[in-house]
Amino acid sequence: MEHLSEASKVKNKHRDMLMESFFKKNSILVNGMVITPVAAFANTLENAVTLSVSFSIITLFTLLFSSFVPKRVVYAIRIIIYTVIGSLIYVVAAILLNHLMPDKIADMGIYFPLLIINSLIVSRSEVIFSRERRSVVLIDIIFCILGYAIVVLLFGVIREILGSGGIGNHVLAVPVIYPVFRTTFGGFLLLGMFAALYRAVLLFVKRLKETGVK
Repeated sequence: MEHLSEASKVKNKHRDMLMESFFKKNSILVNGMVITPVAAFANTLENAVTLSVSFSIITLFTLLFSSFVPKRVVYAIRIIIYTVIGSLIYVVAAILLNHLMPDKIADMGIYFPLLIINSLIVSRSEVIFSRERRSVVLIDIIFCILGYAIVVLLFGVIREILGSGGIGNHVLAVPVIYPVFRTTFGGFLLLGMFAALYRAVLLFVKRLKETGVK
């Protein structure tokens, strides 16, 4: 019984982490992290895939190696160490991704190296590494990255449809096209609208649950 109870606790904890990363504390729509590359580059599905893959590789391995940095190290030094680790991961990722998708990585320009100093790395390193086991840290990292990637992919698809009336070479029956949504300005505008709507939905669901409890 104790074993089952412990397993149930672990399962519930993982479920709560999943809900937080995907919904309650989504890195883009709720916390507004790493949004500049999304607004500037993720204006098509293909670009969104490139950004998601690049972000996932750099963030995953940077966070994993950062988890070994002792917490007794001064905060300012830890941030520098995180950046150094990210820079080393970036070099390896750049070699790999330039081999797999050279044209797309070149199109990312400055937004590719900027991924090594994304705020998600610092926030997750400081919040969870100091109080959780490394296995739990790994699960949290994966959920955070998946939450980010899913939003980026959906955002890229919607921007491409609204901005060009199709996806890739496939033209859709879109009545009105808004090319502005393919621009960086349009990306920030649409992202702001999505974030506001998303938070409104979360607030509505929260109030609905509170009303149901009463």
